[in-house]
Amino acid sequence: VNNVLLRSGTWFSGTSDREVIVNEAFARENGLHPGSRLKVLLLDKQHELLVVGTAMSPEFVYVIPPSGGLAPDPKRFGVLYLQEDFLAKSCDLDGAYNQIVGLAHDPSRTALVNTLSLIEDQLDAYGVTTTTPIQEQASARFLADELHGLKVSATVMPGIFLGVAALVLNVLMSRMVAQQRTVIGTLKALGYTTGFITRHYLCFGAAVGVAGGLTGVVLGGWIQLGIEHMYRQFYALPSIEAHSYPGIIAVAFAISVLFSLAGTLKGVRAAARLEPAQVMRPPPPERGGRVLPERIAFLWRPLPFRWKMILRAVFRNPFRSSVSALAAFVSTAVIFMALSNRDALNYLMNYEFEKVSHQDVTIALRDPEGKRSPLEIARLPGVSATEPQLQVVCDLSNGPYQKRVAVTGIGVGNRLYTPLDRAGEPIVVADAGLVLTRKLADILSVRVGDKVRLRALVGRRLEVETPVMAIVDTFLGLSAYAEIGYLNHLLGEEWSANVVLGSVFGGSDPAGMLSALKKRPAVVGIGERSRALSQLHETFGQMMGTVISIMILFAGLIAFGSVLNTALVSLSEREREVGTLRVLGYTPSQILEVFSGESLLVNGLGIVLGLMGGVGFAHLLSRAYDTELYRFPVVVRPSQFLVSAFLMTVFVGLAQLLVYRMIRRLQWLDVLKIKE
Repeated sequence: VNNVLLRSGTWFSGTSDREVIVNEAFARENGLHPGSRLKVLLLDKQHELLVVGTAMSPEFVYVIPPSGGLAPDPKRFGVLYLQEDFLAKSCDLDGAYNQIVGLAHDPSRTALVNTLSLIEDQLDAYGVTTTTPIQEQASARFLADELHGLKVSATVMPGIFLGVAALVLNVLMSRMVAQQRTVIGTLKALGYTTGFITRHYLCFGAAVGVAGGLTGVVLGGWIQLGIEHMYRQFYALPSIEAHSYPGIIAVAFAISVLFSLAGTLKGVRAAARLEPAQVMRPPPPERGGRVLPERIAFLWRPLPFRWKMILRAVFRNPFRSSVSALAAFVSTAVIFMALSNRDALNYLMNYEFEKVSHQDVTIALRDPEGKRSPLEIARLPGVSATEPQLQVVCDLSNGPYQKRVAVTGIGVGNRLYTPLDRAGEPIVVADAGLVLTRKLADILSVRVGDKVRLRALVGRRLEVETPVMAIVDTFLGLSAYAEIGYLNHLLGEEWSANVVLGSVFGGSDPAGMLSALKKRPAVVGIGERSRALSQLHETFGQMMGTVISIMILFAGLIAFGSVLNTALVSLSEREREVGTLRVLGYTPSQILEVFSGESLLVNGLGIVLGLMGGVGFAHLLSRAYDTELYRFPVVVRPSQFLVSAFLMTVFVGLAQLLVYRMIRRLQWLDVLKIKE
């Protein structure tokens, strides 16, 4: 039912009970291998064990230290597999068990919940603290949430980019057909069928789709290697290797070609409808009526001639202008959202590890201890202050709403751990009642002043009704807080604590304190706040940096391609106009001002709207990642607006440089000649 996968070495030999199998990540980080010796403190006695193998287990795919943290720390925390008889005797648990795993006839989520509920009722006298369906097991939950997020990212973002790309291609193909209308008419007059013309122009879209597909496969392989490397850091899985998947490549090609063909449909339909007698004549001139700004006389008259040209070009091509603005909107919104995500992660880490948590170490005790234990820890070298906590697993319910969480008992005058309200002020835990995190309050559907039913799963296990005194904001997990004496009273126990927070004097080396703590049998876990924060920066920070770089790259490509395409189409339409301006003495730079002004107006509007849309995207992403494990805050800073606008300006400017080169190389005398 719950076996391990050996990665090196052998199983227990059976000739000695002092053998151990170590999880692979811990062994790798600490240089352990079959044949190594490892000293282990079990209860109150130290044992020297022989490492006979390394292994993996599905229940430890995402290994979090018991003292808390978000990222795995294989250097400091490992999993040891010992022979059952030896472990039971060493921990004074001979003939006892503290966990049961099993299989169910019906593995569906609802059936499992009902089955576990019945088991809880049967074993209530023994104090069942947790019942976990396989879907809710910590490693399975972390991995499932990650894969869900990856699935969303792999569908939503490409869908947005491909949709914009199809619209840009639509503008290009429509202009190509308009330029080649005489050729199309000649071909039809010579006997070429409408189907042949249709297939010919569809091949343009197919060629773009195939080229994009090939580039995407190469780029996707590079991204795959980066994601594979990050997953190796986070998850202990038997095999995380980059492979080539023909089915996925085929689907990617099909999607690329499909969107490209969709982008050519408008131009293809226009080509198919053309008749030879119609297209052998020059095309009718564009409508020269007044555009909307011209109707506002007091605004139109003072405008310079150049800006009148720009506004007429923008308003006489509404579809093309709308596509350009949409591309700028999407690109800006995606860049803003990426920058907002980076700041949100930094804010989350600063909030949880700087504003709420102030301790240097978190010490988890095997069993609840009296006031003597915090005092002993306070006397260790370098310790400046200690603060006790009592963490108890409890069932909270409000009518049909219920949740099993750890309630943390906090002492009066707590300074090392200070939950905050929405105003950022520390919550004063009342002598009676509970303080709930906002997500837990939403799950239980309660507000301040409402009462919830609380039943501790240890001690007397009596069910009591207690008021909700306050609601605090947190971004990690679900929590409830109570005054430590009040929580002990609910358990029917004397004052006790099973967690001690400690801080060290500034500048002192905590090595002596940590060494002393590791020798204490009562200590089962030591968490260092600075190390946990460093691990988050190294792992999540690296991952976020990679994701942001990829998103900005794709957004920039969309913006660059859209601006360049629109400018080239406009230039091809107005070649004679450009030639006339050159004859009149205008320089290439002055002519570029007309095109860049048109681009500035359209893309500027898209950028402004995109900044507002980016705020909306950030809120939508925050709602999508609002889970029980973690919540993503929405962080909007002025710097995000400035950086997003600057990056978009750079992409637009690069496209304008290419347009300038084309204007300089344009044979303007040739375009003024009459063509047959």
